[in-house]
Amino acid sequence: MRFIKINNMFVLGLTGGIASGKTTATDFFSKKGIDVVDADEISRNLQKKGQAGYLEIVKRYGKDILGAGDEIDRKKLREIAFSQESEKQWLEDLMHPLIRETTMNAFNNVKSKWSIYSAPLWNDQNKFERVLVIDAPKYLQIQRIKERDSINFKIAEGILNAQISSNDRINYATDLIINDGTIDELNNKLDFYYNLYNKLFNDK
Repeated sequence: MRFIKINNMFVLGLTGGIASGKTTATDFFSKKGIDVVDADEISRNLQKKGQAGYLEIVKRYGKDILGAGDEIDRKKLREIAFSQESEKQWLEDLMHPLIRETTMNAFNNVKSKWSIYSAPLWNDQNKFERVLVIDAPKYLQIQRIKERDSINFKIAEGILNAQISSNDRINYATDLIINDGTIDELNNKLDFYYNLYNKLFNDK
């Protein structure tokens, strides 16, 4: 495998299951001055009022899908997507092309010496020099999802089970962090990899 090079930039792949600590990891690297292109954030932005994803979602589900400020109620949307496979497939077919286009545009604006592409979904088309996977025990993920989204166990488990398995995700890893401790412990692990990636980049 090799670094993906976009406008002479080296890109590190970062992935992790829901409620594993992936967002904490991207925030950590961002504070270190590393530009992060985040597929989750791009998806959320595309679903904001007036954006391409928003318009299609409201067209399909009507105003019942809206919450405060006429924004999409993401909790309602998740419940629909993860309770009906056909609706999940429709949403993926809508969002993935939009995310890909916006992602490529985002890389054109990268300023840091190396950058990160963060995404919850992974496949063999993603080729990077290093892939950092953030993982956590399933019981912790479900607990975090329930607390974060104020949902019940069944929906939280359904959201988790709809993703690729932990083992499948880890198969893509060159580097792995198990986030089953404190925030300080996670930050210490991230700091180790930050220093490693800087060294690898400088040695190129």
